[in-house]
Amino acid sequence: MKLPLIALCAGLLMLFGCSTTHVRSSQNVQLPRDATWLVLPMVNRTTTPQAGLRAQAIVEAVLAQHGVTQVEIYSQQEEGVLFEAASEDSRRAMQQWVARRNGDYVVSGVVHEWRYKTGVDGEPAVGVMLEIRDGQGRMVYSGTGARAGWARQSLGETGQRVIDKLIAPVLD
Repeated sequence: MKLPLIALCAGLLMLFGCSTTHVRSSQNVQLPRDATWLVLPMVNRTTTPQAGLRAQAIVEAVLAQHGVTQVEIYSQQEEGVLFEAASEDSRRAMQQWVARRNGDYVVSGVVHEWRYKTGVDGEPAVGVMLEIRDGQGRMVYSGTGARAGWARQSLGETGQRVIDKLIAPVLD
């Protein structure tokens, strides 16, 4: 009797232990869906090229999923294929772009991890910090999330789950 119980507990531990999500946020705020949202590329602090641009695209999709209809995306122009949102020139260009828009909220952040882990199954691992500022530049929300997904799960799906867990409480 003890052996099946131990096997069941071990199986459940393996099942729930393989996929973990950690989310922390500093504020409990509710922001309007009918506002104008500006979305900047995330600063890429990973070794994965264009992880910040991938995260930016997911932020746009997650905002739309939660009913936000007025979203403007900063798109790279002269920066080229390996655009890096952390460079001084890039930050200046993004600040000028935000100043020319009439946005109510600006979403930006940092991608800390965006990769497949090494090993037999190569699980996806994502770590993101998001911040939302109002039109005057005051921070109204910041949150950090990380997730290690299942084997055979995509990075995009894992990234979407992390970003959704950060944005959903702000809009729902």
